[in-house]
Amino acid sequence: MKKMGFLFVCFLLIGGCNWFLSFPKEGTMAPISHNPVLRIGERYTDLCTMNVPDHLHRESVSHALFHHRPFLIFFGAPVHCTPCVHEARLIGGLMDLYRSRMAFIHIDDYEDSEQQTVHDWRVHGEPWVAIINQKGVIAKVIPGDASYGSLNKIIQHTIR
Repeated sequence: MKKMGFLFVCFLLIGGCNWFLSFPKEGTMAPISHNPVLRIGERYTDLCTMNVPDHLHRESVSHALFHHRPFLIFFGAPVHCTPCVHEARLIGGLMDLYRSRMAFIHIDDYEDSEQQTVHDWRVHGEPWVAIINQKGVIAKVIPGDASYGSLNKIIQHTIR
């Protein structure tokens, strides 16, 4: 009986780890999410822990998907994640170059780790970046810190 209990616990742990590390895979459809966006009269600090506005809270995933607009989605909470601050700044620079051709979305879950978008995308840990093409397919997933050069190259490939 103890052996069965042990096997059951192992099964739960292994199964849980599979879900725990199950950010959507490249080549799959992006989850349709209704992430919070900045509304008229709201302060960016209502949605983001960056100490300066990052302008990445203006479009929702569902809006980008509906309009067949490629997008980059960034999950990270800069208030407690140094690589997230660096990544947010890189992504902001890329947004300045490509905002007319794709959307840039930041999901900051520091204040609300239970928000639906975090669950839809199965995010655990940060930073995470995904680039989605105009068909809604995840073109690239980058767990951890990404470089400007690699992101720029992936974006150029995605929007052509």
